[in-house]
Amino acid sequence: MVNPEDHSVADVIAQTLQRHGARFAFGIPGNDVLESVRACAEAGIEFVLAKAEPSAAFMADAVYQLTGAPAVLIPALGPGIANAISGIAGAWMERSAVVVLCGEMATRNLGVYNHQVFDHVALCRPVTKYAEQLNPRRAAQQMAKALDIALAWPAGPVMLNIPSDVSKSKAVDTAQGPRDQLPACLCVAAAGQLHGMLAAATKPLALIGRGAIHLDAASAVASFVHAWRLPFFATYKAKGVIDEYDALCLGSIGLSPVVDAINLRAVAEADLLVLIGFDPIELRDAWVDAWPAGKACITLDWAPTNDRVFPRGREAYGTLGAILQQLAPVGESAADWPAESLTAIRRDVDHVVRPRATAGAISPAALFRAVDQRNRPDWIMTVDVGAHRILANHVLRCRVPGQLLQSNGLGCMGYAVPAAIAAQLVHPERTVVAMLGDGCMLMTQGELAVAAERGVPLIIIVLNDAKLSLIALKQDKMGMRSRGVAFQPPDFARIAQGFGAHGVRVDSLTEFEAAFDAALGARRLTVIEAVVDPAEYWEQM
Repeated sequence: MVNPEDHSVADVIAQTLQRHGARFAFGIPGNDVLESVRACAEAGIEFVLAKAEPSAAFMADAVYQLTGAPAVLIPALGPGIANAISGIAGAWMERSAVVVLCGEMATRNLGVYNHQVFDHVALCRPVTKYAEQLNPRRAAQQMAKALDIALAWPAGPVMLNIPSDVSKSKAVDTAQGPRDQLPACLCVAAAGQLHGMLAAATKPLALIGRGAIHLDAASAVASFVHAWRLPFFATYKAKGVIDEYDALCLGSIGLSPVVDAINLRAVAEADLLVLIGFDPIELRDAWVDAWPAGKACITLDWAPTNDRVFPRGREAYGTLGAILQQLAPVGESAADWPAESLTAIRRDVDHVVRPRATAGAISPAALFRAVDQRNRPDWIMTVDVGAHRILANHVLRCRVPGQLLQSNGLGCMGYAVPAAIAAQLVHPERTVVAMLGDGCMLMTQGELAVAAERGVPLIIIVLNDAKLSLIALKQDKMGMRSRGVAFQPPDFARIAQGFGAHGVRVDSLTEFEAAFDAALGARRLTVIEAVVDPAEYWEQM
């Protein structure tokens, strides 16, 4: 244990992280980061040994998504940080405050020694909000500055490069805590202008994005939407900001060309668009210039996202929950959407994502519907990247904010299992269900060892269709022959058993439902390999 009067640079960095709410650090250590691992552990930040660096970054991302507190990634120098870069880029595009404490060679060898050596800071700068060499004389101050940057909206990863001898050296400064920031609201005149636009609209429509989950905004968003009687769409990561069983919910938007074509009808019909934390980083390119500049539009968010993807109309930035409370209606809302317009949108989307008949395999839509029918508000679900994810977002209805974790900015394969492990570490008492394709599972199944070591009772559903179906679909729709997408998947159920999990393979909906119900009751690490028929994806996307 380090003497309080003799703190090292690593100690004051870890203590500053702990004061900002960090609880977990993830990584695969090398000798250059051992001081960072020790210091985090002694500051009360639990270190979790991952089996691959991208997975460690995905775990850190999930912790931030669930808690709003920064999470730490500790990659070793050279190949460690190089391997982690896809996960760091993911945190950048998922708007996640991940703090990267990278190791570096000792300063005595800088500029001469070259084994495993390249410019870590230059590597990270394009995919972080801040990346710098550590100043050892201001280690805590620089860490606090990096955290300020990481947590400012939109949040994102930051990186400090720390030579191994520097991390051991005696600290000059001491740990620092977070800033004390007061809510920022609109002036009376600005609030009056926006209130007038809302009061005059007869067919207003809300588009809700990831910013609506940030801090304590979700309850204010729900109150605002209900008070103004705003039908709404949510991006995939904003699902559950308002219960998707709510009568005003029109479903999800973002990636399915077929579903978006239906939903954009409501966008065209609306006489006012209200964008709430609506970040286009989640959207496909059909949303570029998705409405004319002359359409009445209000943008409400924490801060600008610095894009010109679509016209934003009148923009208001600050403490989102406080702004929404300012804009509460004084009297009755004038909203009067034709019921048949909204009913037709829901009906047409439901028709697109309906289960199809299959022979000898499971309809993916039927599988997700079975999960949806059992979903409870205290569940956490994760879903990976591919055709299954797009479909899942239009079938699974989230009951609470942040209930479905996914990579929808960068769209990284291999996200679901690491994110589910992190979710179970944060909330060990809750049911956590990961859903992913066979290609994703092949990328990340080593993390089953982490789940087994930690004794976490995850339920992992692997949709096995022996191909990268989303890419096969795109090849087909582009008139191309299928190449490089089919493969021979292993027996995932047997592999799971090798990790100490319960593994079961199913090829009918009845078998899946029985296996899933058994897993829910058993509260043990379970992998359900579900053989699915991907044919319906071609009509859904």
